[in-house]
Amino acid sequence: MIFRPLSKYSLVNAKVRARLSTLLSPEQINRLAEARDLAEFYAALDGTIYERIFSRPEITFDPRVGERLLLEQEVEWHTELLQDLRRAERDLIAHFLEKYEIENLKVALRIREGNRGEEEMNYIIRRDLPHALPYQAISETGSLEQALSLLSGTPYFAAVNAVLDDYKTRGTLFPVEIGLEIDYYRRLKQRVEALAKRDREIARHIMGLEIDQKNIGWLIRLKFYYDIPLGELLDYNIPGGYKMTREKLRQSFKAESIREVLSVALEKSYRAAADILIREEKLSRLYLLEIILWTYLLGEARKILGGFPFTIGTVLAYLVLKRTEIRNIISILNGKVYKMGRGEIEGHLRMVF
Repeated sequence: MIFRPLSKYSLVNAKVRARLSTLLSPEQINRLAEARDLAEFYAALDGTIYERIFSRPEITFDPRVGERLLLEQEVEWHTELLQDLRRAERDLIAHFLEKYEIENLKVALRIREGNRGEEEMNYIIRRDLPHALPYQAISETGSLEQALSLLSGTPYFAAVNAVLDDYKTRGTLFPVEIGLEIDYYRRLKQRVEALAKRDREIARHIMGLEIDQKNIGWLIRLKFYYDIPLGELLDYNIPGGYKMTREKLRQSFKAESIREVLSVALEKSYRAAADILIREEKLSRLYLLEIILWTYLLGEARKILGGFPFTIGTVLAYLVLKRTEIRNIISILNGKVYKMGRGEIEGHLRMVF
């Protein structure tokens, strides 16, 4: 039966392998981090697949446009993969495009709440996404109920409607943002379960690691920054984690400090991440948690690429690596804009252990 996965993935596998050869090397990433200013940063991208983006004149006047263009290019590369996939495999990869819409929607809702300036609308992605959401209109509505009406016919309507009362009670968008994420992963799990057995096992592994990362990060934010009662914490949990079971999360919720949470949550499952985080003195810098857990995911993606190539794992691993690369470029770009030192920039990069 080897011929079935071979025929299913031969075209997309060839495309992915070609794209993997264009990933920036660690040395190229280092050169970007070492750049003394934006001009040197742009020059370091000459000859790479990103040269066309950073040679556009509008970036000279507004470097943040570069971030939007990078993400739009990421969406375009992602969309191109769909041409060589069919049925359940295509549905899974297409589902990931909704993450970009959700991030756009969060920006529009934050503008509506007064938590972001209207200029942020200039930096959202508007190309090649599954649903034509009216982001500008959403940002200008007088109430969340009015914004909700503009989501009719999309999968986001039910997710926001389900937490409307919680939003009113707490007076913060946090329930809405988490509700959108939980709904996204719930529907993602349905896509994963529709795959053939080998693909399903691989996808559960990769997606489970990403869910673990989300759940641990939310656990700390909810318990120590939003003061959510213990009895309600599990309501903000995404099912389907790889190592972080519901019982493991319940035990973590009972911890009295961030260090204890990390000790319980990360012990054995993510030993390398746990050792680094427990030693870290500035645990309030939550981006460090996200970076280290994402780095673990990155390492697992590289392992999958070394295995049997004709599975969904090759596509998923490529998407993890490409997303990592673009987030690293964005981190370095923002570091240059805000004149951060190299050491501080490197602290924001996602790299393999």
